[in-house]
Formats: sequence, C-alpha cells, structure tokens
Amino acid sequence: TIARTWTATDSCGNMSTCLQTIMVPDTTPPVVMCPSDTTVNCTEDVSPMNLGEPTSMGACIMVAMDYSYVDNVIGGGCAAEMTIERTWTATDSCGNMSTCLQTITVQDTTDPVIVCPNDTTIDCTSGTSPAELGMATATDNCDAAVTEISFSDNIIPGQCSSEQTSERT
Repeated sequence: TIARTWTATDSCGNMSTCLQTIMVPDTTPPVVMCPSDTTVNCTEDVSPMNLGEPTSMGACIMVAMDYSYVDNVIGGGCAAEMTIERTWTATDSCGNMSTCLQTITVQDTTDPVIVCPNDTTIDCTSGTSPAELGMATATDNCDAAVTEISFSDNIIPGQCSSEQTSERT
C-alpha cells in the first residue's frame, strides 16, 4: 500500500494537502516450469528428490514460492510398469497459484534371472518329471513373484534303445 501526500501551494504561500492511497495487490499467478518428462526403470527412485522439482518466477520481486504435487498413477502392461502424471502446483506468498504436468514413464526392461537344476544322470527306469529331477527357480528385479516358469524337452537318442539324453530348456 502506498500513501501519497499531495501538496498545493499558491503564490501567497497558502498550502493545502490531500492523501491518495494506492493499493498494489499481487494477483498474477507465478510462471511454473516442470522438470522434464522422463522414462525410468522400475527399480529407480521416482521421488522429486531424484527426478527434480519445478522452478518458477513470481510477477513481483522477492516472492516466496511453495511447491506441492499430486501423483496420478496409471497402470501399465505389467505390474512393474506404470505412468505417473505428476501435477506440480506453485503457490506464491500472495496465494497466487499455477500448475504444470510432469510425466514419468516407469518401465521393466530387465529379464528375470533363471537358475536351472543341476545336470544329472539317472537310471533308465527313473522318472524324468521336474518334480523328480528338480524345478528351475527364477527371480525378477521388478516383480515380487515370477508368474510363469515353463520347460520343453529335446530328446536325443542314445546308442541303444533304452538310452537317451534329454536337454530340458
């Protein structure tokens, strides 16, 4: 607020004054610039500390800025993939607000790690099922549980009819 005093003086030295009050409100929203849209792997930190915070400018000099955000998570093709629409709000010390949108794409590009049972030699009368010879195990860096482990056998005949080699993939 500006209080301006006006003074009028005539040639005889007589004076009169009046007061003009000038209000200067800040009603202009800040200009906010979001961090860049980005794509990250499912194991990466998606916090603002890692992916950046917005910057902004207020219309008035020396205006303090407060930032907040809300995430809208949209599921992807599998449990570990998603799109995060992060809406940032910048609020200046006069209560003016602006928003911007940062899009974060979370992807899973790493294959699971599979461990096969040990190679073995068995008698021709023994069973060859995975329950008898062991199951492969697998882990994944993004999914808590590997949803499927399957196998196929390639039979290679031996030198006599009761001998064979099975390559289990």
